[in-house]
Amino acid sequence: MNRLAHSSWIRWLILALVTAAGIYALVHALLGDQETAEIGQTAPDFEAVNLQDEPVRLSDYRGQPVLLNFWASWCGPCVNEMPILNEAYAQESGTQIIAVNIGESREKAEAFASKHHLEMPIVLDQHNTIKGQYGISGLPVTVLIDDQGKMVDRVTGELPSLAFVKELMSRIQ
Repeated sequence: MNRLAHSSWIRWLILALVTAAGIYALVHALLGDQETAEIGQTAPDFEAVNLQDEPVRLSDYRGQPVLLNFWASWCGPCVNEMPILNEAYAQESGTQIIAVNIGESREKAEAFASKHHLEMPIVLDQHNTIKGQYGISGLPVTVLIDDQGKMVDRVTGELPSLAFVKELMSRIQ
């Protein structure tokens, strides 16, 4: 009887180890081994589509300062800062503003853009690829990229005012 209990215990241990290995493999398959960008490094290039289904690459903006804003329609602080970012975009300061929608459908992003009269470019990161490249874990996040493609700053949380956004953009102009 003792031998039977010992054999059963070993089977459960093997099952637990196989399960843990499977979970580990799944997580690495989904997340990959990408390194995330850090301040001072070249911003990771990406290719996504905008709401007009046109391809957008960060590298297309080389030579221009870029403000990337990561957002989603369910994020209250994101909703609050969108009119501010849209106003900054409308003032054409020389900084390119790109709103990166995280994990939502085109329809949801289009409805949000229409409801809030957004004119700035919106790209879709439906599979969280760009989010992973930039190490985004919460929203909103704003990343400042200079005209050489280097990440200059990163702001986590809601952008409180147009004056604050202009001050951020002055760091990369």
